Amino acid sequence: MCKAFYYKSVTFSPETGVLRGEYAADGETFCEEITFPGAPFHLSPDQSQTLNEIFHLWHIAAGISYYKAFLPPKLVVETAPLTPAEARFFEDFYLNGLGEFAVRNHLNLQGKIHFPSAQTERYTCPIRLSERALVPVGGGKDSCVTLSLLKEAGHDFTTISVGSARPITDCQNLTEAPALTILRRLDPKLSALNASGRVLNGHVPITGILAFVLWAAAILYNSRYVVLSCERSANVGNLKQGDLNVNHQYSKSLDFERAFYELTQRITPDFRYFSLLRPLSEAHIARLFAEKCARYFPVFTSCNKAFRLDQNRRLDRWCADCDKCRFVFLILAPFMDRDTLIRAVGKNLLDDLAQTDGYRELLGLQGHKPFECVGEIAESRWALQTLATRPEWQADAVVQTLGPEVPPTSADGLFEPAAEHLIPQEFSDVLVRFRA
Repeated sequence: MCKAFYYKSVTFSPETGVLRGEYAADGETFCEEITFPGAPFHLSPDQSQTLNEIFHLWHIAAGISYYKAFLPPKLVVETAPLTPAEARFFEDFYLNGLGEFAVRNHLNLQGKIHFPSAQTERYTCPIRLSERALVPVGGGKDSCVTLSLLKEAGHDFTTISVGSARPITDCQNLTEAPALTILRRLDPKLSALNASGRVLNGHVPITGILAFVLWAAAILYNSRYVVLSCERSANVGNLKQGDLNVNHQYSKSLDFERAFYELTQRITPDFRYFSLLRPLSEAHIARLFAEKCARYFPVFTSCNKAFRLDQNRRLDRWCADCDKCRFVFLILAPFMDRDTLIRAVGKNLLDDLAQTDGYRELLGLQGHKPFECVGEIAESRWALQTLATRPEWQADAVVQTLGPEVPPTSADGLFEPAAEHLIPQEFSDVLVRFRA
């Protein structure tokens, strides 16, 4: 049994733009690398010191991918010590971020993750950042809506991505804004271990890991804002494990966003990390996508198989046979032209009886909300009921089969923005466009 997991070292080279984090467990060593474009970087002393603080915290966050393979009882941080507040943040991050992983592997990690801490001071950055925003692009409908809203409102932004899957680069190109592509390299030994079956494997909170990369990018590229595209349904969990709300989308949730915001403010009080779409339901975002994002219809892709780390297993577009494909097709169908949507996805999922059981889960008729980035059961039900009244959709096999089984569902609140969010006042001009 592995007794301890070690956070060995973290280094950054301004000359090459390469960030390296090293870990060790059970006689194995691992190294993860992030490469920021634009090197060499000519950093001021304030920038260097600020980045050192951020990279130290990134090292802890990124370690979750390697820790989960071993789950040792002891965590040893051999770099700078964590403050008590930081230790609590990462204990929550690991517990919640590995919630789905624990359920799928028949584990309970509650009360078992403890980070050492010490009373220590963190450097507070005095730098005032430019008003430019960095907008992460994922290639799906949500980031396309954010890009369109910001462009419509006249905000200055640069698109940014981690990796260069085709849907991402296609969307970036259509945006006609400056673009940055960060490269992430997981240690190949981890992939080999996962493939061997000798260690546990499963979902990690990738959005939360990348939040630290984007925080560093804001300093490197002098941008005050990182503008996410996470919707309010990301706040809703999938199931309960004891008292723990297990949420596949934990690191896209408002709970994580608030905790991360508090963490960043101790070091970079001028920095803002927030989701522009937080007040909106998936149905509302789908309506905005249909109204404002026609240029992206031929290239957007929400299927996760198009973004696999292993490029040999990566699809070019949609698989048309997963929970994400099923949900996105369903939620867009009430708003998009039928032929345009089918052409974009490559198949009519609502006229394929093989998709019926998958739709039952999305509709809350069996199982639980799928472990995927999908909307709430109520909005899936509203979408299906709406389609059952549309001549162009009502004869489709899934609509005919499941329509009678779905309880009556109101659209109340689906298109009313929620009040809970962290959107700064500077972006209030975008909020009014939610109702357009």
